[in-house]
Amino acid sequence: MTRVNQGKFHLALSLCVLLIGSLMSAASMANMPILKGIGGDFSLRSSKGGEVRLSDFHDKVVMMFFGYTNCADICPTTMAHISQLMHQLPSETRDRIQVLFISIDSDYDTPKHLNKYLSYFDPSFIGLVDEREKIDEVAALFKADYTKLAEEKVTTEYKKLSLEDSKAPKRQGYLYSHTAKIFVLDGKQRVRGFFYTGTPIDEMRQQIESLL
Repeated sequence: MTRVNQGKFHLALSLCVLLIGSLMSAASMANMPILKGIGGDFSLRSSKGGEVRLSDFHDKVVMMFFGYTNCADICPTTMAHISQLMHQLPSETRDRIQVLFISIDSDYDTPKHLNKYLSYFDPSFIGLVDEREKIDEVAALFKADYTKLAEEKVTTEYKKLSLEDSKAPKRQGYLYSHTAKIFVLDGKQRVRGFFYTGTPIDEMRQQIESLL
C-alpha cells in the first residue's frame, strides 16, 4: 500500500470511528428523551442552609426523589440504591451529579433533620423542604403524587435508622403514600426519564453518563 493510500485508509478509518461513536452516543441519548409537560424551576429551603433553586445545578445531572424521613421502606432503600451508584462512579463524574431529596412531610421534617438523615447515605445529598403550599407546587410541576394517610401515625424515628437522641421526646409523624420514581434531569433541568430502586446500577450509570 502506497503512502497516499495509507493516508486515505487511516482517514477513512478515523471517519468510521467518529461516525460509530456519534451513532452510539445518539442511540444512548435516545434512551432518555426529553419529557415535555413535566418539570420546571423552583426554590425550596435546603438541608445545607438557605434556599436553593433547581437552576443552581445548571450543567449538572440531577437525580431527584420525593419522600420523607419517617418512611419505613422505599425511601431508605432508594437512597441506599442511589448511594451505591454514586460510590461506583469516579470522583470527576460524581462532581457533575447532584442528588436532591424533596421531603413531602413539611409538618415533621426540617432542614437540619434532613441533613442528618441524608448524611447516612452520602454527605453530598441535599434535602429540600418548605411550607406545604410550596412542596405541593413542586410536586405538581413534576406530577409527583403523594397522599397523607391521616389516620396512621408513626413514632419510631426513621424506622431502621436510629439518628435521634434516645432521651429526647418523640414526635409523631404521619405516614404517606408517594411516588417511587427517581426523576433524572439533564444539565438544562429537563426531565429525561426515571429510575427506580429496581433499576440495575450499570444501567443507571450508562444513562447518567450519556447525559454528562
